[in-house]
Amino acid sequence: MAAVKQLCQELEKVISGITSSGFKVPPATMEALEKISSESEKAGMKTGKGLIDNFITVLKSFQEGKSNEDSVSLRHTALDFYVKNILQSQSDTEEEL
Repeated sequence: MAAVKQLCQELEKVISGITSSGFKVPPATMEALEKISSESEKAGMKTGKGLIDNFITVLKSFQEGKSNEDSVSLRHTALDFYVKNILQSQSDTEEEL
């Protein structure tokens, strides 16, 4: 569970920085998200990986002008909610991740 909490803490930092940038994400931040996505899969965070991957896809689409800020904001909110729940969770079961 310690690895999951650490990943969620890293993810929380990354997504909070993205919010303050108006969803204009530099390549290094996008790489950090992709790395966290990969690590979340190894940690058994199936739901988290799906949310992160969806967020990455919409961010890229937004940067290409193919998506709007509301779409990004919606995915950001879902991911933020997930992270906060994991960090507050007292459970060790993978089913809840």
